[in-house]
Amino acid sequence: MTTLAGAVPRMMRPGPGQNYPRSGFPLEVSTPLGQGRVNQLGGVFINGRPLPNHIRHKIVEMAHHGIRPCVISRQLRVSHGCVSKILCRYQETGSIRPGAIGGSKPKQVTTPDVEKKIEEYKRENPGMFSWEIRDKLLKDAVCDRNTVPSVSSISRILRSKFGKGEEEEADLERKEAEESEKKAKHSIDGILSERGKRRRAGRRLGGPAPPRTPRSDAGVLRAAQPRSCQGPFSLVSPAPG
Repeated sequence: MTTLAGAVPRMMRPGPGQNYPRSGFPLEVSTPLGQGRVNQLGGVFINGRPLPNHIRHKIVEMAHHGIRPCVISRQLRVSHGCVSKILCRYQETGSIRPGAIGGSKPKQVTTPDVEKKIEEYKRENPGMFSWEIRDKLLKDAVCDRNTVPSVSSISRILRSKFGKGEEEEADLERKEAEESEKKAKHSIDGILSERGKRRRAGRRLGGPAPPRTPRSDAGVLRAAQPRSCQGPFSLVSPAPG
């Protein structure tokens, strides 16, 4: 049986009673940061904790040299999904720092300079929507993706500064009311109410009401009973020739 050259790292040394899978690596290893696990590539990771910064720097550095993510994943023994996520975050934000672990995002506080810029955009173009102002803040490099205020925050600033709601909010409310009215018309209550309106309109105009076909329960039962040809009175004898 051949063995790998070199000493086994301390964090990878088997403990007493530790089982090995077929790949030759332990399922769980103890690290200074806590209980870790081994992925399919043989790299040690701690569930719920981000990768160390030096590995993140190495991933970005290798990507700058034109190395593909699959090769980076094999060489650094980091899962392909983790490599892709770090590179996408770096491409979008320019940062390699990990995101927040759990919890909600902190409330974004708009600086006075950004508020002045929003007021300036609105004065230059009164018909500008909130999402257009947000895109212009990013385009003019006033804010980046981490510091740009949300559309609702921009709308709130405009309401407080100009003392009136925006036209887009009124349009949205009107569209929502129209959609709810259309849905109500297609519901059972809406169909029944439409029929009642037609009947009342016909009575006002003096026209005849729509005919109703009353049907008693006995008639329903008789119609539901199957006809049988096996009774003694069901046979019809042919007429004598």
